[in-house]
Amino acid sequence: MTENNPNNGKVKDFRHEERKIVKKGVTFLILVFWMAVIFLFSAQNGTRSSGISRFVGYGIAENRNRLLHQETSEEQVAKQVEAMQLVIRKGAHMGEYALLAVCALMHLCCYQRKPERFWLWAWGFCIAFAATDEIHQLFVPGREGRFLDVCIDSIGSLIGVLVFMLCYRKLWNRRKTKNVKNHN
Repeated sequence: MTENNPNNGKVKDFRHEERKIVKKGVTFLILVFWMAVIFLFSAQNGTRSSGISRFVGYGIAENRNRLLHQETSEEQVAKQVEAMQLVIRKGAHMGEYALLAVCALMHLCCYQRKPERFWLWAWGFCIAFAATDEIHQLFVPGREGRFLDVCIDSIGSLIGVLVFMLCYRKLWNRRKTKNVKNHN
């Protein structure tokens, strides 16, 4: 009976448009939330930021030593932690900006389903945000704004773009294959 209803197509179109609006809002909120997280990490003073990195380093060192059945002194663990600091800090930079790029692309794809049109915009957005974030750090006690960090953040966001593009293509190709099978 509903198949003959002339308003049935309008209701489906309305629901489709409603879902698109909700999707745009949700992805925008996720993007803004992640930007706020990055900003809050950058707002931590140098002592607190280093403390978090050291905490992560100690966790890694202790678990590594336990897994390898190595007994190490506190001094040896402290040296391991110190050796890991650069990798932990710069890896965190890359990771948070990779996720920012994914969030930006998710939001941009709500407007048109072709991420290859938006990847450069998303990457540029991440680079601009990284630059403003480093400027922000100039005003935080014990922190510095570094061009090198903008470069590292840019590499992280490019990795995020590439991962998004690969996943999107795989999912898109899977959908196409599934649709072809359903039509046959």
